[in-house]
Amino acid sequence: MTPIIWLMGLSGSGKTTLGSLLRLYLDGQGIDAEFIDADSFCRSKGMSTGTPQQRVRNTDALRDHALNLQANGKVCVVAAATPYEGMRQTNRELLPNYREVWVRCSLQTLVQRDTKGLYAKAERGDLHALDSVFDAFDEPRNPHAIIETDVYSLVECYEQLRDLTLEALAPQSDWDEQRRMLPQVSQGAFTNAAIAL
Repeated sequence: MTPIIWLMGLSGSGKTTLGSLLRLYLDGQGIDAEFIDADSFCRSKGMSTGTPQQRVRNTDALRDHALNLQANGKVCVVAAATPYEGMRQTNRELLPNYREVWVRCSLQTLVQRDTKGLYAKAERGDLHALDSVFDAFDEPRNPHAIIETDVYSLVECYEQLRDLTLEALAPQSDWDEQRRMLPQVSQGAFTNAAIAL
């Protein structure tokens, strides 16, 4: 069963950047993979994201989509805030070969980065739904990995995610040896991705 790699965390923490890099890596190895960014997914479906009820509904839809991809043999990489512990518990119960990754970054760093301008909008009062500012973000209880993007470099964070994914792809084999034999993502990919992180 192919894995579902679920990246969660606050807006601007680096979920999309890391998920995109992982998908590029998997594609380069000939592994059938799909990356789903929650914001893009919800926009494409015309789904609102403002209320807790809407967020739960959207996560349910993301989960169903990931299950369909997995059933078709794809590795599924999801980047979604997933702010409530109940959402994550349901993921753990319903998603086979599920790997939960907390992409963690301090709120102070996120406000400084503000890659999407969301924190500035929240401060001006133009945005009324943002995790950790207007809505809860429950601290994850049992993630498979914690990737601290305000502590480690983009390369180090990516390598941690890549290794977790390889382990999920080959849980019974010597994946360390496999990893040493596989080519790396090009430095250019990191340079371009660093702009988005």
